[in-house]
Amino acid sequence: MKQEWVEKETHLKFRLGEITLFSWACPGLFLNGHFTALPDDPMKPSPPFDRFSPATEAIIMRSHPVAGDMPRLSVLPDAIRYVPSHYRRYWVDLQGEFEDYLKKFSSKSRNTLMRKIKKFAEFSGGEVAWQEYMDPDDMAEFHRLALEVSAKTYQERLLDCGLPGDAGFRDSMIRQAQQNRARGYILFHEKKPVAYIFCPVQDGVAIYEYVGHDPEFQRWSPGTVLQYFALESMFGNKKGITLFDFTEGEGPHKEFFSTHHKPCADIYYFRPVLRNRLLLALHAGMDSLSGTVVDLLERAGLKSYIKKLLRSAA
Repeated sequence: MKQEWVEKETHLKFRLGEITLFSWACPGLFLNGHFTALPDDPMKPSPPFDRFSPATEAIIMRSHPVAGDMPRLSVLPDAIRYVPSHYRRYWVDLQGEFEDYLKKFSSKSRNTLMRKIKKFAEFSGGEVAWQEYMDPDDMAEFHRLALEVSAKTYQERLLDCGLPGDAGFRDSMIRQAQQNRARGYILFHEKKPVAYIFCPVQDGVAIYEYVGHDPEFQRWSPGTVLQYFALESMFGNKKGITLFDFTEGEGPHKEFFSTHHKPCADIYYFRPVLRNRLLLALHAGMDSLSGTVVDLLERAGLKSYIKKLLRSAA
């Protein structure tokens, strides 16, 4: 994937836990390049500080590999460097055979996975009904079915980041499919869609961009079941895909299915003006407060309960 600097608006969200209170939108320069092709040194390639101007507020390197944790706020000669998050980024190497991939699981994990698939099959009348969508003629139908699921997810109701429902996004999916650059997956229960995954494909990399499942079916692990069959369909470079990228952030689901991971960070460079200093200090303070609240809830054994309560309320 070619590395280049692309002009695009960025949104820095001010959150308390999973709740977004407000966001700061500003024009920026994004480093467009897959993290697996970047060095561990975030100064290579060097941020183009010479392109800072009144029209450019920030230079952004998302999911940049790092050798270790970086300071959250640093005042440099040319910019304020802000590193709001560190995380492991997970992916699946799809080269090889699916049967060999399954051997990476411990016997206990593999048995647990097979039990979940068997449990969903029994719940669905004896077999697992799922569908892959990659042809342009089928993408509008995938969009319609996936929206039925997305409307019920906490991502849509609480975080406002479910699958976009507008015609423009649907048409962009169709255009991607015309270029063999889109994969959609739906899991059904009695012909009702209960989980979906949508992956744009760039240079052989399938990107885990939109995903969700109907919370009514949570006990039958629909997300895990669909992930299994989606990976099976991609393995062995049968359709021009060599890597499945779980994107930013961590989670048990990503860690379970991945074959590799790498420490990464989101790195921002802002013009060193007073307004930016104040906003970044506020953002850092809110992140710290949010983390403290989450830690206290976890120690009290209430974190999972509160999370479920918020998602149910949403």
